[in-house]
Amino acid sequence: DLPTTQDFEDYQRQVIRMLDEAVTWRMTAIFFQVRTTNDAFYQSKLNPYSRYLTGEEGKKPPMDVLRWIIDETHRRGIEFHAWMNPYRVSINGKLSKTDYLDTCDDLNFAKRHPEMVLVDKKGILILNPAHPVVQDHIDASIRELIHDYPVDGIHFDDYFYPYAGLVKGEGDEKEYAAFKTSGMSLEDFRRGQVNGLIKRLHESIKSVNPALRFGMSPFGIWKNKADDPRGSNTHPTCGQCFHQQFADPVAWVEEGTIDYIVPQIYFGFSHDRAPFADLVDWWAGIVKDTAVDLYIGHGPYRLGVEKEYGDPAEVAYQVMYANQYPEVKGNVFFTYNTFIRNDKAKPGVDILKTLLIDEVTP
Repeated sequence: DLPTTQDFEDYQRQVIRMLDEAVTWRMTAIFFQVRTTNDAFYQSKLNPYSRYLTGEEGKKPPMDVLRWIIDETHRRGIEFHAWMNPYRVSINGKLSKTDYLDTCDDLNFAKRHPEMVLVDKKGILILNPAHPVVQDHIDASIRELIHDYPVDGIHFDDYFYPYAGLVKGEGDEKEYAAFKTSGMSLEDFRRGQVNGLIKRLHESIKSVNPALRFGMSPFGIWKNKADDPRGSNTHPTCGQCFHQQFADPVAWVEEGTIDYIVPQIYFGFSHDRAPFADLVDWWAGIVKDTAVDLYIGHGPYRLGVEKEYGDPAEVAYQVMYANQYPEVKGNVFFTYNTFIRNDKAKPGVDILKTLLIDEVTP
């Protein structure tokens, strides 16, 4: 959504435009990416500056960019939530593991510990979620950030174990071996590693600042009803984050290891396998009578592109449907860039903007 800081004046202009746009939309919070690929958009002793910030990993920007953005965000009365990818090392598989790590700064944890880097079936790299040293590094990285910067929360999206699956022999078999004799399945082992990290991070965050919010934005389908009676009314062929990413958001909600959840329900009302309304109904039931707040994740970037998003009012109708539930505390939209582009989504974006402004105007 933003350029690099190579043209710093342009970068600042784009950030100001983004925040002013958020004010126009009457947004109450932004989720700003600060850890894309085991790096940092801020001053860190543990992780190098991101190539997606400066154009070159490890290159220092002209100023403390994150502090400035947080200050500008708060000055407008908007919350700043630091969006972090805990495990991801690369975003594509264009380079081999060795070649990609050669492009990384020497401070990068993955470059210093290549034996803790796993490869998925598309060649994308992630840190080994099951390695205790990796878990320590992620915990330390978050502690550093929330100690040094006045963020309002820490936010993870749907990237846990990779969608594509891991390459056999390039995964976490070594760590699993110690549990295999107990009869624990590999799936349960992996979910246990993810769940354990989330619990640990929640405790770490609250120990530094109890007011900080820790939330997740998982893929919108936990399990299908055909797979589990507690699952959603979605087709058996739909992906399930419980099985594909080894993420168990129902456990996070029930155990209170997160403060809020933003399921990515990027499906339209007329989706033939995962209807929007059915999923909202299901998630509202999951958080009911818990301390976890539910925010619905919408995909306006699909307006005018996907078949079930042909009606420009689709996302506006989604918001109205979701807001009928007292369990739904708000709506989150991916991505900012959709709101400023003059493309197929614009008619729907204009309708959505009118709805949101009218809904929150006293």
